[in-house]
Amino acid sequence: MIRKPESKLWQLIKKNTPDILWNRIEATTIMGFPDLIGCHADCGLFSVELKVSKRGKIKLSPHQIAWNYSHALKGGRCFIIATPLEQSTLNIYGGIQAMDLSLNVQESSLNVQEPLIVFHKPFDWKGVSNFLTQKGRIGDTKRTQRDTKRTQSSLLHDP
Repeated sequence: MIRKPESKLWQLIKKNTPDILWNRIEATTIMGFPDLIGCHADCGLFSVELKVSKRGKIKLSPHQIAWNYSHALKGGRCFIIATPLEQSTLNIYGGIQAMDLSLNVQESSLNVQEPLIVFHKPFDWKGVSNFLTQKGRIGDTKRTQRDTKRTQSSLLHDP
């Protein structure tokens, strides 16, 4: 049986982060629900959307964007872990960046949104685990209402 690239990424993460209790979700009924729910004593529950990019593009469905963005705005711990097909890096984005990632795909051939952190092969799995489970707010969740309205407005008015 040939594994899909996201399944390989999932197996890699599960194997190398044993301090996190993981649940893989195959949600066909709840559109946009993330691929993984993690649980750790230091931070509680958090979600991870897995993406294997082709030619540098990270494609998120509108439902995935809405789920990550809206939950991050309410203080949820949401991450998007993206890697190229050859899995040379792990790029970790915050859920709040989901909308900006989608804008980058529409506007150019590559994502220009900077990840919160990048891990290169050989991956520092303790560092990955520590980053995902650190206490406090993550990423750009302190975005102002003005920035949020500007981003939403650009989505509505751009052709």
